[in-house]
Amino acid sequence: MTQKPSSKMNKNNRIIAALSAVLLLVIAFGVYLLLTTEEPVRAPDTEQEQAQPEAPEETGEETPEAETELSSMIANAKTHVYTLYTDLEQGSGFLINTQGDILTNAHVVLDASYITVKNSDGQEFNGRVIGMSDTQDLAIVRVDELAGKEPLEIEMEPVDIGTPVVAIGSPNDQSNTATTGEITGTDLDFLDQFEYTSLYEMSAEIAQGSSGGPLIAADTGKILGINSIILEEKPGSGYTIPIYTVWDQLTEWVENPIPAEEQEVVLQDVKDAYFADDLLANFISSYYELIPYSLNDADSSFYLSSILPGSEAEQEATELINEHTEQDRIYGAVQTTVTNVEVNEDSATVEAEAEFTYHEEESGDMSTVSHEGIYTVVIDEYGDYQIEDIVNE
Repeated sequence: MTQKPSSKMNKNNRIIAALSAVLLLVIAFGVYLLLTTEEPVRAPDTEQEQAQPEAPEETGEETPEAETELSSMIANAKTHVYTLYTDLEQGSGFLINTQGDILTNAHVVLDASYITVKNSDGQEFNGRVIGMSDTQDLAIVRVDELAGKEPLEIEMEPVDIGTPVVAIGSPNDQSNTATTGEITGTDLDFLDQFEYTSLYEMSAEIAQGSSGGPLIAADTGKILGINSIILEEKPGSGYTIPIYTVWDQLTEWVENPIPAEEQEVVLQDVKDAYFADDLLANFISSYYELIPYSLNDADSSFYLSSILPGSEAEQEATELINEHTEQDRIYGAVQTTVTNVEVNEDSATVEAEAEFTYHEEESGDMSTVSHEGIYTVVIDEYGDYQIEDIVNE
């Protein structure tokens, strides 16, 4: 239905038309003066004003140090995210406590005959469901071998629209893929195979296989929720179940797990932990990505997640950081090149070099420093690669 304009609106339209005609005359006169004047309308008054640089345009792009901080957070978070395989599905999950419990979506493990859990270094484990909802898309898979490993911190308060986020998972079986975006909606409800309530909508893209992976706040590094669904009509958006809304249910499952004898789960012959050239190269590259964050912030110790606790590598890594930390330096990108990998029976040796880019805070001058190292890598009790020794060259 259309509305008929009132007499008051018609009167206003006539006034606007008259003002528009006057405005056109003023613009035409201004153009005439501009075309017939050889001198610019205004020149700088002094030499100092002539030398004044223009203000940089606001591009909205992240600074190098912000990008480094985000990369460091992602590299650290990936060690707590897992790829899940069943006879029916492939999905994602993440550690939520020190009992070896991995949170995922119910639809990832529903009706599964077996559950294989794989970390970013290729180690596989058998898992079993200790809790699963019939109405909410939630399930917890316990891996006994991961008991004792510390999880990431979890956000127990709601966050606002605009919060920067990172979604991590294994879309299309691409292990530990990270996408960035922001929260674009809150308190959304959907009804599908499961009831989805109080969801976050985010612009970080997810795909099939991402289900069950964590959504992480880029500014705090805390886990916000479980990436769960995408809609065909909005393929560029993903939807996440906030953990704070379901924590009571998760705690109930952890404290009262489904007994193992009540499940008909087939244990797979998972392969033992192993070394591979490409996995080792990615591991050392991820380690180097954590270093600039500590160079910029003395309180940061993300790099220790790659170091075997109590090993000589702790001291060697600290020496590298102390050597290149300068008060006026802001470190950004790091470029890593792995030059050689040797796999031994119980360890591997990786030779690598890295180039760290930084700028002077006062002058803005850009420069680089290089580092070469020989790394002895072992596999810990959780199946994670760890640096046992470092020879700084």
